[in-house]
Amino acid sequence: MRAALDELARVGYARLRVDEVAIRADVNKTSVYRRWPTKAALATAAIRAIGWGEAMPDTGHVRSDLVEMMRHALAIASTPDGRAIFRLLTTEGADPEVDAIMRDLKADLCARRAELVTRASSRGELPIGTDARLVVEAIVTPLMTRVFRDGEDVDDATVQRLVDIVLTGVIHGGGRLVA
Repeated sequence: MRAALDELARVGYARLRVDEVAIRADVNKTSVYRRWPTKAALATAAIRAIGWGEAMPDTGHVRSDLVEMMRHALAIASTPDGRAIFRLLTTEGADPEVDAIMRDLKADLCARRAELVTRASSRGELPIGTDARLVVEAIVTPLMTRVFRDGEDVDDATVQRLVDIVLTGVIHGGGRLVA
C-alpha cells in the first residue's frame, strides 16, 4: 500500500502503473494483480490504507465521538498522503474512474460517520429523527474546507467549539429530517 500511495502521489491516477507499484514494493507484478486485479481496486485499497476505512470511535457520548472522529480526519488530512489524495481529487476528480472511486469511498465514510449520530439518537442523546448526514456534514465540511482550501491548521479548540455549536442546534430542534 505504501508503494501504491507513493506512486499515486508522484504520478496521479491517470499515470499510475501497476508495474511501477510492483517495482517500488519490490514484488512481482502478478502478486499485485492477484490481490488487486484493476488499477481502481489498487488505488481504492491504497486510499483506505491511510485510515479512510478505519472504525469510527465509540466512546459512549456523541460529543466525544464526533470530536475524536474529526481529530482522526484532521490528522489524516495533514499528512503527505492526505494532501496527495486531496490533490488527486481536485486535479483528476473529473476522470470517471477517479470520480467513481471517490464517490464509493465517500459514501462508505459518510455512512460510518452518520452511525455516530444514529447511535446517539438511540441512546437518547439526540432527538429521534435527527438527520445524521446533515449533522456530520455540518461538522466535517467547514473544518476540511479550512484545511484543504484555505491551508489552515485547525486546532482542537476549534473542533470542539464547532461540535458544540452543531450539537446545540440539533438538541434545540435543528437537524431533524423533514417528511
